[in-house]
Amino acid sequence: MGIIGLNLADLDLLTILIAYLFLFYGQTATVVFAFGQGILIDLFSGGLSGLFTFLYLCVFGGVYVGSQFFNLQHPRGQMIIVALAVMLKKVMFFIMLTVFYHRLAFSTDFIWVSVFLVMGTGLISPILFYLFNCLRADSLEDTHSTLNERYERL
Repeated sequence: MGIIGLNLADLDLLTILIAYLFLFYGQTATVVFAFGQGILIDLFSGGLSGLFTFLYLCVFGGVYVGSQFFNLQHPRGQMIIVALAVMLKKVMFFIMLTVFYHRLAFSTDFIWVSVFLVMGTGLISPILFYLFNCLRADSLEDTHSTLNERYERL
């Protein structure tokens, strides 16, 4: 735990995963994942119903709009798009809580932590994109052709 309550687990890895899915699996798979992830978080949290579904759909929208202006295949574009999506998520979270919980007060620490998380998540996104690429399984066609080649050698 850091000086102002930050740790590595606070970085928004789901936003990076949504951006990665958008790049390699398209809009449909990404919006289904974002919606499903939001529903699961809403089911298991005790907060406002639909809040996280809305937030992760906003993240998808941020990645979609960001990919229109920046190249998601380039590390610089990945950092910018992910940072903007995390910032959009934080801003929408703040707005939603302000609208539905009138007596809620935010401290300046919340703002500073949010700024550090936006920058940190953006900075680690190219590294995680690379790691996700290394973990990505070969396509079925590649696996099938490899198995056929091995079978023919026997």
